[in-house]
Amino acid sequence: MSLLPPEQRHLLHRCILNYVRSQIPGDRAEGEALEQTEEHHVIKSLAKWLRVDPDAPDGEKAADGSLLPRKWNSIVRLQRRIIELEREIQELLDENENLRESGPASPANGALKSWLPRERPSFGVSVGASVTSVKLHPELPLVFVATDAGKLQCYDLMNYTIPVASVQAHMRGITAIDAYVGEDSQCLVATASKDLHCKVFRLVDSELQLIRTLSGHEHIVSQIKIWNNSTNTLVASCSRDLTCKIWDVANGWCLKSFQPHAEWVRCLDVMGEYVVTGSNDSTVRLSHWPTGRALSFGTGHEFPVEKVRIIPMLPAESVEHSHKFNAHNEDYIPLGFSHVISTSRDGTLRIWQVPLPRFVAHRPPQPNPARSHFNLVATLKAHSSWVRDVRVRGNHVFSCSDDRSIKIWDLSTCEVVRSINSLHLGFINCIDIDCGGLNRQLLVSGGADGKLEVFMK
Repeated sequence: MSLLPPEQRHLLHRCILNYVRSQIPGDRAEGEALEQTEEHHVIKSLAKWLRVDPDAPDGEKAADGSLLPRKWNSIVRLQRRIIELEREIQELLDENENLRESGPASPANGALKSWLPRERPSFGVSVGASVTSVKLHPELPLVFVATDAGKLQCYDLMNYTIPVASVQAHMRGITAIDAYVGEDSQCLVATASKDLHCKVFRLVDSELQLIRTLSGHEHIVSQIKIWNNSTNTLVASCSRDLTCKIWDVANGWCLKSFQPHAEWVRCLDVMGEYVVTGSNDSTVRLSHWPTGRALSFGTGHEFPVEKVRIIPMLPAESVEHSHKFNAHNEDYIPLGFSHVISTSRDGTLRIWQVPLPRFVAHRPPQPNPARSHFNLVATLKAHSSWVRDVRVRGNHVFSCSDDRSIKIWDLSTCEVVRSINSLHLGFINCIDIDCGGLNRQLLVSGGADGKLEVFMK
C-alpha cells in the first residue's frame, strides 16, 4: 500500500521519469542511432512500469527532474541532524543518571559540582582580538573578557549579541583579569597588562568605571588577584621584574613588595596571608606576603610554570564529597589548604602537597627546616603542548592547552574523563568555570583566534 495520495504519487513518478530522461545526453553522432533507440525503449519501459505517459504534459505542477537530487541531499542532512540529536539525548540521559546517583542537586551535597560540559559549546562570541583572559562574574550571568589589544569587555550570557560594557583599559595587551563582589554588592574587576600597570574597574550598570591605577612594576605584569582581607580590598600582582606586590585598592598604596623567584614571576594565587607563585625558573613557591618571607618551594617541572592554583580544603562536614587533595586536615587549618596544582610548558599538570611552615605564637610563620620542599603527589599527562590555564571544581580539574583542547580530569583517579578537542582555531589561552558557592554549570574559554566559547547547561 502506498503512503502517498494518488496525485503526489503520480508527480513523484513523473519526477523519476524526467530525472532518468535528463541523464541521457541530447546530442549524439549518427552512428549512435541504435543506442538512442535502446535508450528510448528504456524510457518507454520505465514509463510503463511507473504508469506514466512520457509524452503527456506536466499539467499544473511541473515535474522537475532536479527534485530527486535535492530530496536526496536533504535526506542526508536530516540523517546527520538525527545522529547529532541522538548523541545530545544520550549525553542528557547520562547527566541525568549521574545526578540521580549523586542525590538531589544542591550545593550542600556537591551534585552540581559533578557537571561535565558537552563536547560542543552552546555558543561562541567573536571579540576581534586574541583573548588573553576570561572571568565569570561571581554572581550574575556575565563574563569579563580581556584581549591582547588592551580592551576589557563584559558580555551577558543570556544576550551576547553586543557587549554589556566595553572599555579600552590599557594601551597594550591585557595579560590577566580577576573579579570580586564586595559586601556592598559592587563588582570590582582588576586587570594586569604589558604596559606595566594594574587597574581596578567598577561595573556600574552598563559601564566599567576606572577607580584605581596601580603603578610600580618595571616590566610586564603577568597575573593579578583581587580579594577581601578583613575590611580591606587587596590586589596581588606579579611581574617580569621578578617581584610580587600587594596593593590596597582604597588608596592605591603598595603594601608589600617582595621577590620570591630569581626569574620572571608568571603566575600567582592567594589565600589569606599566603601566596603561591610560579616562575620561569620552573619552580613553585609558597610565601607569607605580609612579611615577604619564602616558606617552601617545589621543583620538578622541566620548563616555565604557566599557571598555579590553590586547592582549597573542604569543611569537615563535606568529607564524603572530598578527595585526597582537598580533604579536611586539622593540621593544615592555619594554612587554609594542603595542596596546589601547577601547569607548565612541559605539557604536564602537577599536584603538590605543601609542607607546613612552623607556627610560633605572636610571630609570623617560619620556614620548616625539616621540610622545605613541596611533595609531588601526582603528575597529569595528556596534553601535547603548553598547558596554559587550570581550574579546580569539586572532584574535577579543567585544563586548556596550546594543543587546542580542554581536558577534564577526575581527581580521584588522576585520569582524563572528557576531552574537548579542536575547540578553537588557535591556542586556547584561558578558561574559567564557576568554582564558588553558586555551582553554576558554566564553562568559558578564550583563544588566540579571537573567540569566546561558552558551555552551559
